[in-house]
Amino acid sequence: MNLAIELQQRLAQADALIFDMDGTLVDTMPLHYRAWQQVAEHYRLPFSKPRFYQLGGVPTLETLQILSAEAGLDIDLQAAKAMKEGLSRSMLSEATPIVEILSIVQQFYGHKPLAIATGSSRVGAQQLLKQLNLAHYFDALVTADDVTEHKPAPDVFLEAARRLNVAPKRCVAFEDTDIGIQAIVSAEMSAVDVRDLIK
Repeated sequence: MNLAIELQQRLAQADALIFDMDGTLVDTMPLHYRAWQQVAEHYRLPFSKPRFYQLGGVPTLETLQILSAEAGLDIDLQAAKAMKEGLSRSMLSEATPIVEILSIVQQFYGHKPLAIATGSSRVGAQQLLKQLNLAHYFDALVTADDVTEHKPAPDVFLEAARRLNVAPKRCVAFEDTDIGIQAIVSAEMSAVDVRDLIK
């Protein structure tokens, strides 16, 4: 069956749709990588592009803990976090929606409950959604600040389903990273890997 037809059938049968933000709904990953390059250079942390994408969806502080432990370095985690988030915010004006995913949001807006489940901070997510005039599409916004366990744990997706008042098994969720897909599967939701959809 054609991928687009199969996806439309899955979406039509779902009771709610949940979207990751960075790299799924909004093309921010190259911006985040540029910011991370500067932080990694400053703190002498090895951080290759493949490793960056492996850790996509992991909150900033957690990523820094992983990288500093891997490098055997004792760094000021809060200062490094502030540097990364400041750099990212300074680049957000360059961010644009991912057309293929935004079209799905627009198709089902007003017809099904929609939520965002992101590893970003609440402040960062709200700023980006406001800047791109996307916030009004979503009935719930769940961020790294709202859960204790982060991707690949399912918590952020489960909390989004809870706020939409929809059973997880009745949700379809969209992600762009392996750990994000793992989180969706762990939440017992139907997963859509947007890397198969984006041209």
